[in-house]
Amino acid sequence: MLRQRCEEAAADGAHLLLLPEMWSTGYAPAKMSADHAWSDDAPVLAEVARLAAELGLAIGLTYLARRDGALRNRLRLHGADGSIVLQYDKVHICDFTDGTETALQGGDGFACADVALGGETVRVGAMICFDREFPEAGRALMRQGAELALVPNACPMREDAELGDVRLQQLRGRALENRFAVALCNYPAPQYDGASCLIDARGRLLAAGDRRPACCWRSSTLSSCGVGALSRTRCGAKPP
Repeated sequence: MLRQRCEEAAADGAHLLLLPEMWSTGYAPAKMSADHAWSDDAPVLAEVARLAAELGLAIGLTYLARRDGALRNRLRLHGADGSIVLQYDKVHICDFTDGTETALQGGDGFACADVALGGETVRVGAMICFDREFPEAGRALMRQGAELALVPNACPMREDAELGDVRLQQLRGRALENRFAVALCNYPAPQYDGASCLIDARGRLLAAGDRRPACCWRSSTLSSCGVGALSRTRCGAKPP
């Protein structure tokens, strides 16, 4: 299935494919254990690297990682040449009543990297799901010069029983306040409510999916997302 989606994306001219949070387990509570975690030498990781290089497509892979006895909620971004250009572990672990993430260890911080996307070099960072709800996450990426924030997600974005679309509107604000574009990938119904989307650096919704399984992207240049342009309005002012 991953190969098929990557091939479809590459054929349609996409430069980057992002997966929802912890794609390796489907974000299933029953699989939040070492038995379902991937170590750094897992064959599937090498396979994804080869796939990225074969298609010339950057791939944002999300998985349950195992390292030094700890379990992490990880994003690994492979560049279009297959190399690892960015790796970060979810910092804020959710304290769900069903214990979904209680076995996980939080990451140490947020990171950015320069990534070649379609002939342009873009400063890319990431915030996994709950991390995007904390202003300091976006601020940390902004301070590192992020132009595009990737958000692998696993929760309702538009149809939460209590919050409605607050999370989506909050993310639009996060893009505007930090002057970076955002690409979010979420699980479709019936698990969650889809709403995968692309938000520009002014907080405008450029593309959005619905509840159905689908790839969501927009045929446009990165400049139309505000990448690079609005970041200049930061004026170098990056107070703590």
